[in-house]
Amino acid sequence: MSDEDYYHLAQTQFSIVGPQLSRAEIEAVFPNPFPGKEDLVQFYLRFNGGSRTPQGGVIHCGNPAHQVSRDNLGILRIEGFLSIVSNPEDRMLPFRPMLRSHAFDLHTYAAIPKMMDFFRQHIPIAFEHSGNYCYIDLQNGCVPLLIRDEWKEGPIEIAPSFREFVSKFWNIPPAGLLSGADA
Repeated sequence: MSDEDYYHLAQTQFSIVGPQLSRAEIEAVFPNPFPGKEDLVQFYLRFNGGSRTPQGGVIHCGNPAHQVSRDNLGILRIEGFLSIVSNPEDRMLPFRPMLRSHAFDLHTYAAIPKMMDFFRQHIPIAFEHSGNYCYIDLQNGCVPLLIRDEWKEGPIEIAPSFREFVSKFWNIPPAGLLSGADA
């Protein structure tokens, strides 16, 4: 898939997107190189987070039947991407701010060394239907999912790169849009 098609398809999945960012603002959050970083930067230059629904990321589904588990990743549905704001204290409803979410993770798991190690190497980038976060590994670029109710079992790598994450879990065209060559 060409870059143009990849970004066009991503755009069609958003109902709302965050305010435009500069490369410098993205680089401030992701200053060090990692595999696939440029794909993440280009995505955020175009979209800066957002959601499939107009309500954005301020709510998530509380239906227990919709809860994803490591044994049932087939129901994983990415609802949106966290947005970058300069100050983690800024509220930008209806968007979930990336830096504020990361600060919350660090505070919540402060007494758990294993989790602190994880959060020092990962930043949340997206959220799924049940409210769990997907992260980007700042060293190798892979994308793990952390299921809050199963945090003791550790995160689950769901994509080896940001681009593959977007392709697999976000750029899912509505039925009938795949050509015979793509199917």
